[in-house]
Amino acid sequence: MTLRIGLIIGSLRQASYSRRIAQALGELAPPGMVFNELAFADLALYNGDLEPQLPQPWQRFRAEVVASDALLFVVPEYNRSIPGGVKNAIDVGSKPTAQNCWSGKPALVVSQSAGPLGGLAGSYALKQALAAVNVATMPHPEVYLGRIATLFDGDGPMVSDTQEFLRGVLTSFETWITRFVPR
Repeated sequence: MTLRIGLIIGSLRQASYSRRIAQALGELAPPGMVFNELAFADLALYNGDLEPQLPQPWQRFRAEVVASDALLFVVPEYNRSIPGGVKNAIDVGSKPTAQNCWSGKPALVVSQSAGPLGGLAGSYALKQALAAVNVATMPHPEVYLGRIATLFDGDGPMVSDTQEFLRGVLTSFETWITRFVPR
């Protein structure tokens, strides 16, 4: 069975560590786990007045979330929280209230930062927002990648210890998903 994972990469920069982590996760994933990036850079700020003439990017994004069996968020920490674009994407997908496309989806949050705490505060903020839209985030193992620059071999691949850790996380995530997605 193929598990379709909607991937939210929290940084818009093409050379960001979040993007590098997401690419590594795609290579480390168990067979049958397929990632599809859910791009959000083109989403207008959520405004309920736009619902009657639904913007095409909102339609596309909502359909991609609905088509995902599970969600994987790879986010940097911005000012002890999450990037504004990620929060806007959550808002766009959660409205109108009766059509919340996030509801019931299993998810994994991977946070990273240049500092020693690995985006702990940002991860917590994201998990709060996801709980409010009824996303079931995997409680354990938690992933906080601190001192992110040291987890890659310069511009090369992720160091092997981190690869092994994340491979185990993805195996746990696969088990978590199967609690919500019938096989």
